[in-house]
Order: sequence, then structure tokens, then C-alpha cells
Amino acid sequence: MNRYLLTPGPVPVDVDASLAMARPMISHRGADFHALFGAIEKKLERLLRSTGPVVLLPSSGTGALECLAANFARPGTKVLSVSCGVFGDRFREIVARTGAEMTNVDVEQGSGVAPAIVADAVKKFPCDVLLLTQNETSTGVLNPIAEIVAALPDKNEKKGENRPFVLVDGVSAVGAMPCHPQEWSVDGLATASQKGLLTPPGLGLVWLSARGWEHVETHGASSYYFDLALQKKYMKPDAHENPYTPPVSLYYALDAALDAILAEPEWFDLRQRAARSIASGLEALGFELLVRDAAYRSPGVTAFSLPGGGIGGVAKNLRAMGIEPAGGQGALKGKILRLAHYHDVRWPEIATILGSLFAAMGERRNESGDFMKAAFDIWEGK
Repeated sequence: MNRYLLTPGPVPVDVDASLAMARPMISHRGADFHALFGAIEKKLERLLRSTGPVVLLPSSGTGALECLAANFARPGTKVLSVSCGVFGDRFREIVARTGAEMTNVDVEQGSGVAPAIVADAVKKFPCDVLLLTQNETSTGVLNPIAEIVAALPDKNEKKGENRPFVLVDGVSAVGAMPCHPQEWSVDGLATASQKGLLTPPGLGLVWLSARGWEHVETHGASSYYFDLALQKKYMKPDAHENPYTPPVSLYYALDAALDAILAEPEWFDLRQRAARSIASGLEALGFELLVRDAAYRSPGVTAFSLPGGGIGGVAKNLRAMGIEPAGGQGALKGKILRLAHYHDVRWPEIATILGSLFAAMGERRNESGDFMKAAFDIWEGK
């Protein structure tokens, strides 16, 4: 029986990326590694539409977030955290452990963060650092980072200072949806290998703006392992390295995965079409989408429930068929299922997912069969 991994990390890894990890080991201080790391940097620049280095860390996405915290927050730093789910809360907790002075704004789970909410909060609570999440994996919410940053006041009105450093959790966003931190005036972006970048877990990635680099090179970090200024010193134009031993095999895999993503000019459009098609099929089957406003739905993961309960039984039946979904987290545990569609999901995969859900519903299934037509019409652009 074939098995289908539909969790929002780890995600399926294609054959080329898997085979790349079997390449012979090389020295992380040698010319071959310098060339590999340099090639990855150029591909990440294309993906992010940015300049400046992207630091690769041996860590999970949580490590990349901790890296931002260690370089931008310390006791006395005024931080405003805007969260709409479990991972926004996690970013908040990571930064709070630095001793920073936290002000928290919460948005209902399943709802997106509107730009006006953040702009008003920044005016009301002057801060040095603003924490945002682009794609909230726990709910399937996509937040409009570009619009949020554009709506921020240019000056901190009560203190007459420049706007706060904008730090974005892009762990489940980069690779699956447009993420252009330089164009959007973001100061720090954290992401990871095991979601939209279609690589096994183990790499954290951090990008900074010129303003962000100036800050960290002036103020230093509270961590040696996550010292971004130290990382940058090793990333010379002719010799890209890490200060300490990196997971070389994962660099090979990331290099191959980036090739696959960048080779498809419609990659982001395809992710969005797949998400919309799956959402339409789910609704036709009788499921209820957690994110009601379609403008805030993630291209990477969809969260849904079964009116009247019984979502746990659906999950059990799916796993028996070889399909691995993700459950709810925090307050949503046992109430929703989440299906990820980060990899190259097209109509055959969509049909498999929806047909399996139809079978998994048991007595609750809708016998009309309209769910396939609903999904296919969206996939075909009707």
C-alpha cells in the first residue's frame, strides 16, 4: 500500500533531493563546499527576490526563530507580538525568554491579521521589535505581510523613532508562496527546510535587511551558536562557510529542491490552485473550513472540521488507508484536521486526497459525488 504524507512538515521529498543526499561527503572547509553553498545562496536570492546573505543554520525552524530572538531582543527591548495561532504564540515565547518587555495582541484562531490591527497596535504600544507570522500552520491562515508592513506608521509617534524592526516567522511560508522580505521592508525572516523548501528537516534559514545587519553587527548576540554577525564573517564572496560543522547532505538536498522549485515558473500559482481546489472539494463533501475568509487561506495547508463532530474518526480511517494528516494543536486539538499541500500537488493527487476523504467519512459521506466536480472546476480555472 502506498503511503501519503500530508503533514505540514516534514513534507514529501522528491527523488532528486533524496538522491542528492547520497552524494559523497566533502569537507565543509573545501572548495567543493564553497561552491555548493554559494550556489544555494544565488538560488535563495532568486526565490526571495533579495540581495544579501541567507544564513543556513543546523537547526529546525524553531532554531531560526531563536536566532532572531538572540540577535534582536534582550532585557529591556520592547517587543510587540501579534499572533493568530500556536506558532505565533511560540515565536512570542521564544522572544519573551530573552527578558524582553512583551506586549501581546491576539487575533482569533482561523482569522487573519488585518493590516489595520497591527498599525493601530504599533501606535498604541511603541516598540523596538514587531513579531509577525506569515503562514500560521496551526490554522491554515496566510497573513498579508506586505500590506501589514506598508500600513505601519513611518515614525513611532510617542517616541519620535523609526519604525520597529519587523521580524517574520516564514517557517511554513518560504517556497510555497511568495515571500519577498526585501521588497516588503521586512528586517528579519526565519524559515526552515522541511516545509515549502521540500527538504528533510534540519536546516534553519535566516535573512536580514541592511538595517537588520547594521543592528546585529553593532549590538551583537546573546548566543554563540546563533550569532549572525559571526555567521556573516564566514560567508566570504569566494568562500562560503559556516563557523561550525554544517549538515552537508542537507545542503545537497536543498540545492536540488531549489532547482525543482525554480524550474517551474508557475510554482506559486500551482500551489494556490491546488489549495483552492482542495478547499472547494472539502466544502462540497460537507466539511467546514476553519478559515472562512478565502483571502486569508494558506496555499500550503488547509484546516477543516466536520460539523457535529467525528473528525477523529475521519483521521483514523485516513491513516488506515495510508494517508497521514495532521490534527489540531492547542485549543483546536481533536477539533480539526490539517492537510498539507506543499509538494507538487496536481489533479491526480487532489483526486486521491478527496476520494480518500469521501471514503473516510463513513456514514457521514455525501453520496452526490459533486465534490469531485467542485474541485475539478476550480483546478481547471472555471
